[in-house]
Amino acid sequence: MNKYEQVPECVVDLHGYTLREAERALEDLLDQENLSHVRVIVGKGNHSTGPALLREFAKSYFTTHKVRFNQSKIADGGEGALEVFF
Repeated sequence: MNKYEQVPECVVDLHGYTLREAERALEDLLDQENLSHVRVIVGKGNHSTGPALLREFAKSYFTTHKVRFNQSKIADGGEGALEVFF
């Protein structure tokens, strides 16, 4: 175990969400004032017929709202998850 490992206060799983549902979930997340670290599961797009839309949408959403995030470590979801910091 990494001595600097950070455990998120909550995990939000957007699998199966439409872009509008995902936007509402992310808006709700930003409205919570007591969080400092959240893991957002966006998926890798393996089960999509097209590109991984949720991942790109979430990245764009956080960038637009000036919220710091990075891709999760492989053990925590890799490219299918984002670590979000408030």
